[in-house]
Amino acid sequence: MEPSQSSRPSAFAPGPADPRYCCGTLTYTKPGLFRLFGFLLWGDFCFSFMEVVWGSVLLLVLKSHGASNTVISVVLTIIPYVMNAILNPIISTASDRYRSKRGRRIPFLLFSAPFISFFLILMGFSNELGALLYPWIGGLSPVITKAGVTIGLICVLIVSFRFFELFVATVFWYLFNDVVPEAFMGRFLGMFRVISALAGVLFNYFILQYAESHTREIFLGAGILYGLGFLLLSLNVKEGSYPPPEKMSQKKGFSLEVVATFFRECFSHRIYRLVFLNSLTNGMAGAISGFSLFMMMSLGLTLADIGKVAALSGVVGMVLLYPMGTLADRFHPLRIVLPAQTAFALVTAVSCIFLFVNFSREGAFWIVALLSATTAVVLAANTAALLPMYMHIFPRERFGQFCAANAMCGSIGLVVAGALGGLFLDVLKKVFSSRGDYYYRFVPVWSFLFLAFAAFALWLVFKEWKRLGGIRGYVPPGSSMKPKEPLIS
Repeated sequence: MEPSQSSRPSAFAPGPADPRYCCGTLTYTKPGLFRLFGFLLWGDFCFSFMEVVWGSVLLLVLKSHGASNTVISVVLTIIPYVMNAILNPIISTASDRYRSKRGRRIPFLLFSAPFISFFLILMGFSNELGALLYPWIGGLSPVITKAGVTIGLICVLIVSFRFFELFVATVFWYLFNDVVPEAFMGRFLGMFRVISALAGVLFNYFILQYAESHTREIFLGAGILYGLGFLLLSLNVKEGSYPPPEKMSQKKGFSLEVVATFFRECFSHRIYRLVFLNSLTNGMAGAISGFSLFMMMSLGLTLADIGKVAALSGVVGMVLLYPMGTLADRFHPLRIVLPAQTAFALVTAVSCIFLFVNFSREGAFWIVALLSATTAVVLAANTAALLPMYMHIFPRERFGQFCAANAMCGSIGLVVAGALGGLFLDVLKKVFSSRGDYYYRFVPVWSFLFLAFAAFALWLVFKEWKRLGGIRGYVPPGSSMKPKEPLIS
């Protein structure tokens, strides 16, 4: 059953104007709410599967062509996140202020779906396309190799893919705040994270081991799955109506006043700047996390071993996500995220043990499995509570805009650290040239340093949140909202 566009009671509604089933101008029945959750969770599965495919498999494709760590960082980190830093604020702010018959979020998802599928499928055929292009491009210079042409092609495909993927990677998250009733948000986000983890578990356990031998089939399947999944979501999830947007500038069209308004609203208050600092340093910590795959291979683990470990940790996280979401609802998400990020930094520090001890393949497997499972517990808490934390801290009426500023800071951290991180590993490769891939064991050292700083920044966020009223009195600075009667203590 479709949601109603008014608060008028229905014969099938749970009660006259029951606020638990309302979100803005939308009023749901129980079947309508189940239907909404079903399509949003299906879209989440397709999106999560697509993200894990291109992020994991392209890493192996680039390595197979002899790409250096710096080149891999440029292709998979710097290029995508430079685009994110530039385009995310534009897309998010435009989405907040866009109005159409289909709403302000759905049109962005519907428009981008076919292009994402198209470029995702082309990535799977990058080797074949590179071979076709080489006779044309290779003749331009003797220094151009077939591998170089393929790597260049992958760069072009990633730019094209990332441009359209950003419409979803930003707007999809904001849709929840517009269509899911607040009373069910914690439970929905718990299920949402479970589905995301399930997509990762299925990929890592069943598909990762075939990433090098069946690249085309994996990308083709992911492209078709995503295209059909988001088409169904976009046609079946309905948005309500919104009041006319506030003008960011008195001038028509684009002006620097719009940019000035964006930065003034987002960066004028200390608590927002501290949240953005946390995202910046977390981005720097994760800039070379993709190389953890090669770190585990340096320990003697195979792709099948790594897939099993990732699937195990995914199952652990999947089981805990919903309970962690419940804890976030009970104790406030900021109180969950803070210890979770602190614990993540400590677990990462323990991973540095491989710098000092060479374990047997079996021993390394079980140690990695134990560390991964422990990390999964910590990340389940962080993942379940992070988005609700943003929903509590940022102004609801400009949620997309503030999320864009936050993502921009995270992207800047990823870009800067991605460039330095790739160079860091290439320098270590020369230093430890006689020890093969040993230098990849320094990946957790890099991550720990920035994760510790991110946890400290979040502790400062907590102090500022308490100063501004905490649970009983916090109102997002610059917002017109009023304090709510707390449901938690």
